[in-house]
Amino acid sequence: MKILLTIIISFTIFLTSSAQNVTSVDLTKSKFKETNAEEIFKDVKIIPLETHKDGLIEKHCTYYLTDKYIIAVGFLQRAYMFDRETGAFIREVSSLGQGPDEYTGFIYHKCGFDEKNGILFASIGAYTSKWWRCINIETNKMESNLKKPLSENSSEFLSVCAPWFIKNDTYVSFCSNRTGKDKVRLVVYRKDGTVIKKYPNYLEYEKHMNSFSIENGIFYYYNNLTYFKEPGFNDTIFCVNEKKMTPHLVFKLGDKQPSYYHQEVSGYNKGKYFINFVYESNLYVLFNFSYLKKGAESSVKSARFPYCGYYDKKSNQVYISSIPDYKTRGYIITGIPLRFFPVSINKNKEMIAYIDPEELIKYKNQLSPKYKQLFKDIQEDDNPIVIIAKLKD
Repeated sequence: MKILLTIIISFTIFLTSSAQNVTSVDLTKSKFKETNAEEIFKDVKIIPLETHKDGLIEKHCTYYLTDKYIIAVGFLQRAYMFDRETGAFIREVSSLGQGPDEYTGFIYHKCGFDEKNGILFASIGAYTSKWWRCINIETNKMESNLKKPLSENSSEFLSVCAPWFIKNDTYVSFCSNRTGKDKVRLVVYRKDGTVIKKYPNYLEYEKHMNSFSIENGIFYYYNNLTYFKEPGFNDTIFCVNEKKMTPHLVFKLGDKQPSYYHQEVSGYNKGKYFINFVYESNLYVLFNFSYLKKGAESSVKSARFPYCGYYDKKSNQVYISSIPDYKTRGYIITGIPLRFFPVSINKNKEMIAYIDPEELIKYKNQLSPKYKQLFKDIQEDDNPIVIIAKLKD
């Protein structure tokens, strides 16, 4: 019965999308392609981040890009600022501690930066904390607290992880479906935690684990509006504000559509596509997705290989990395024999990605003369190399 309900809901979304002329990105008709970054990006810059004793960052970080800074945020770690033109280390953002401008938890990984106001969101203590601290990256001080939304129903827990700025003092957060039967998908609220709007979740999954995943949701700005996609299992992007949520774009995955209901059943979703990053311009819809071929060993939700793809709005054609060719799965830059994936894109449509120096050194002899000179002093344990490029529009 629950599986049937999931099918009915998906079909209803499809019919609604058709009626509203929602864009369909059809991955069932994808063309496999090794994509050079210069095809869809312009103004490509390669910037090695300074390896400073006070700013050593881990390999896998989330990066945010402003007009002046590169901000590197490690998962459950500290955040550091670098000059976006030179890569020079500037300073740590605030610090761990009990002081008035410090935080006792961590800076959020993904969706943890309000670019429009220059604010990083830090937790105060554990996941169950009732507040986020709003740290101004210019002053390096706590500007204010942002209260997490609380339901008027005492039996309903809104499992929000990170806020996304909509306008003025209005925010939206994705609510992870912790129990498999949680009824709220998105919550819109004021800075004081007052709930303005709750968007329902109709989907359920079969609970097999004692733990639960914490997801921030996928959010981005396009034409000054906020767009949202639930991570992984859902195929629809919505335009969302404090009044309504409307379908905007649907990924047609065919037999590669993962089962929401069976998401905790080990091995059930092997061979499926999990879209985990989306952005768009007037010309393209950019996305990353993970895939684990059937027969491969994996835990339920991890160890899937990442791939990239894009949808050309003018030609109505989708291009994706060759599946399951692991070696051609990302974007390439002429002269550098390594693939990369966008980590985030800012309001100016500038993408930021990174390359691991340890991996780069393995292919040092294959670099073009230009990049051999740029990376001549690179060491394996140096900070990552950042790539900045603007999505063509």
